[in-house]
Amino acid sequence: MRGADLRGAELRGALLIGADLRDADLTAAELIGADLRDARLDGAALDRALFLTQPQVDAAQGDERTLLPAALTRPSHWNTASN
Repeated sequence: MRGADLRGAELRGALLIGADLRDADLTAAELIGADLRDARLDGAALDRALFLTQPQVDAAQGDERTLLPAALTRPSHWNTASN
């Protein structure tokens, strides 16, 4: 799913464990209950995703290009340089 256009996708409860979502557009995607453990979010647009939580972000992998909602913080374990 790398680079996928997932705008408005219904991902409620989706098992996205280890999914490659690098550079994906998740604008308005509903992520309530989605399992993002070890999902690659490098460069993904999550800043306008719906129902994204800090624990979901903390369980995923990302980088400085990952766009997050203003209410969430970038985890310290995320990469500082793009892969």
